[in-house]
Amino acid sequence: MSILAKLLTESEAYDPEYGGGLCNHLPLALTALDQMGATPGQLNDYRRTHASWLEKLPEREAAPAGAWPFRKADHAGFVDLQADFRQRIAREGWEVVLRATLPELAPGISAAAFHGLIRTAMGVTSRHDGEIAAGLAYWAPHWQGLGTALGAPADGKPSDDPLTLLERLRGDERFAFDRGKAPDLIDDALIAVGSLSGFSEVIDWLDPVACKVSDLARAAGALYGATGDFTALHTATASQAVAVLLPYAQEPKVLLPWLWQGVAAAYVAIGRPALPAAETIDGWRAAETPAWPELLRSALTQDDEHTVKLCYSALSLGRLTGDRLFRWLAAREVGALKGVGLPAWRNG
Repeated sequence: MSILAKLLTESEAYDPEYGGGLCNHLPLALTALDQMGATPGQLNDYRRTHASWLEKLPEREAAPAGAWPFRKADHAGFVDLQADFRQRIAREGWEVVLRATLPELAPGISAAAFHGLIRTAMGVTSRHDGEIAAGLAYWAPHWQGLGTALGAPADGKPSDDPLTLLERLRGDERFAFDRGKAPDLIDDALIAVGSLSGFSEVIDWLDPVACKVSDLARAAGALYGATGDFTALHTATASQAVAVLLPYAQEPKVLLPWLWQGVAAAYVAIGRPALPAAETIDGWRAAETPAWPELLRSALTQDDEHTVKLCYSALSLGRLTGDRLFRWLAAREVGALKGVGLPAWRNG
């Protein structure tokens, strides 16, 4: 058993949340660090310094059968769902379970601020049965729909350009949202956006056949690049997670429309800020940045789990797309850009 597998197995004892709704990022960060080349010593050190505030799960003598799908959207269902998914994966294999479960979970892709999705994808990346079970079991009870399902009438021809669609959202006053009055937790803010009149149609603005996950990832990366916003960061890491899970979906439209809906809701939730011009994004791509090996060495020294996760997502999306935008994002995240400060959320 690898050191990562050992640490992930030990991490299954912890609740996926702590402190009244904050996400336990320990298994996510450990997997990201491992993917970026962390040594066993670095993984052990990170685990030792990032577990003290986590909360242990209650022990259960017997695992109930059939928690899925009946405990979906039941916030108290994690323990039962985790046990159920463990049993299913042991019996059928994680790929079979994942393929069968994704279509029902996908419409709630923003569950727990996208962390159910992200933890599932990290479990697939690490090929750790327990983490995949934990990810699915976290996603399912926090399942939340944002507007109605596919089929709402779209006003105009669907587009394959998510940035153009974000501009459309910015100009539509139906989606005015007072960020100062928004709930503190990201997923609660997304639910509030989902209740806005007209938001149910936004999912159908996207052409899910012509649009690729790389297009959505670039849009999320551009949004995070322009704002440095904490919620926007999660759209970038969610895009990377969807890229990991796409091979296990029957077709891209099982996941991509819902990812678009989540990105759109996040954009509205942060106040529909100005989006970067194409020339600005090209400037980021052309900027002088350290090479990836140097950036990864810096990433491995970072303490904040969101910074670790963003750097890994940028590395993964950079490999997927070949787009230097993601290298620029990683460089900014670790403070390696000359004359450019850290993202706004890190200065808050």
